Amino acid sequence: MKTAVVTGAGGFIGGALTKKLLDKNIIVYGVDISEKIYNAFNEYENFIPLKTDFSKEKLSDKIHENIDVLFYLSWGGKLGGSDLYDYTLQLENVRTAIKTCEDLAKFCKHFIFAASSYECMVKEHIAIPINIYGIAKKTAADMCASVAHRNNMGFNKAILTNTFGVGDRSDKAVNTIIKAMMFNRPLKLVDGTHKNDWVYIDDTVNGLISIADNGIHFKNYYIGHSEISTFKEKINIMKTILCPKRKLIFGDINEDTYVDYSEFDLNSLHNDTGFECKSDFKESILKTAEWLKGQ
Repeated sequence: MKTAVVTGAGGFIGGALTKKLLDKNIIVYGVDISEKIYNAFNEYENFIPLKTDFSKEKLSDKIHENIDVLFYLSWGGKLGGSDLYDYTLQLENVRTAIKTCEDLAKFCKHFIFAASSYECMVKEHIAIPINIYGIAKKTAADMCASVAHRNNMGFNKAILTNTFGVGDRSDKAVNTIIKAMMFNRPLKLVDGTHKNDWVYIDDTVNGLISIADNGIHFKNYYIGHSEISTFKEKINIMKTILCPKRKLIFGDINEDTYVDYSEFDLNSLHNDTGFECKSDFKESILKTAEWLKGQ
């Protein structure tokens, strides 16, 4: 891989991926809807920033060389609240992903779509996916795979789940819980008996690059741990390192939805590329907590 496009390069995962690629001396076109992208990686000569709303514009009008890999991380809306079930927003996201895949198919060798474990979010006793965001991600990935195959372009779906770490300014569960523990804020918890994978940002980025370097085209890869503990087990570890004297009560919130990780092949990425999550959970939580203190 000598050239790459990262859409959503101004975001948490996209920014971390872009930096890692730049450090490997790869030429990176960093695409984002915000003008902040122009100042994001000024220290790198191999970074080409592109402020583009490619729901309305074509990337092919701005990129004029062959691309080895396109990492598609862009997705409109927030990962939480009503946006997760806004079908109008999610259908537009699907349309934009397919349009971008088709637009770049003629001169891009490999399209990697960042999907979500939410595609397999289920509700107790209901054997269907129930998260519109997750369903939209899966639909976009399937359609982009079809477009890629028709245009002789390589394709992979990278299934991400609960990425956390330094640089994430969102209100995702990991950040919310860390802040509550550090600053002794009220904390309501689910029962926590279901499996819940949390992946540190370094591992997510390395997983994406492993797919680009050694993944088998048209295979779906889950980026996460092969052995997944429960939410309750993770919270108790966080408690021991952040607030050991605090008493936690599980079950204040009803947990009627969860990701069914049995739907994913948790070992496929390791088997094909040798990738495995190497970040120590305790160290990752401590680094994240220290970073959050300064925000």
